[in-house]
Amino acid sequence: MRRLLLFVLWGAALPATAQLDSTTLALVAEPLEAPAPPKETKVAPAGLAAQPWYHPHHVVLQTAGGQGMITGGVGYTTLRGRIDLDVLAGYVPRQYSVTPMGVFTAKAGYSPWTLPVAAGRWQVRPLTVGALVSHTASRGLNNTRDDKYYKGYYWWSSRTRIGGFVGGKVSRVVGTTRYGRPRTLGAYYELGTNDLYLASLFTNLGGLGVHEILTLGFGVKLDL
Repeated sequence: MRRLLLFVLWGAALPATAQLDSTTLALVAEPLEAPAPPKETKVAPAGLAAQPWYHPHHVVLQTAGGQGMITGGVGYTTLRGRIDLDVLAGYVPRQYSVTPMGVFTAKAGYSPWTLPVAAGRWQVRPLTVGALVSHTASRGLNNTRDDKYYKGYYWWSSRTRIGGFVGGKVSRVVGTTRYGRPRTLGAYYELGTNDLYLASLFTNLGGLGVHEILTLGFGVKLDL
């Protein structure tokens, strides 16, 4: 009798166990839904590789500074906004020089700090240090040399100058770029000198003052 009762209880429990097992197997066999891929986020450029070389990061307009009476060009920004690389073309009219001159300049400036002001609506770069190379294109440039000086007396190049500068910049945020970065319009200054001026100073000690070998330029930059 006891065996019969155990047999009946086991038979009653069998369908429930089988149903439980089939349900469990179905849940295990059912593939899990793959998670949705994360949405792509547009990343702001942090270097020269962020966009094609023919698409500059900013445009420049400058006056004086040994780079032409009026100068324009384009530039690129890298190292998280700390370095500007600019290519400029300038012009000096005849009435302001011994001969009309075209001046082509390549320069690099490093700004270690950019300070936000007025809740980020303004940006200040208190210090910029840089170097430049300029080339003057003019047919009449060498004609100003007197024939009484022998060949080789002028040891320096009359057309190519290598120099350095320090300066600063104040910018106003006027929107955003295509990469979501703040677009700024800024005014800057550069106080500089070049290899010829320095050589003249050290070979004529007492004859020239430091202020006589310095150049001062002003300009504006607009981010694209």
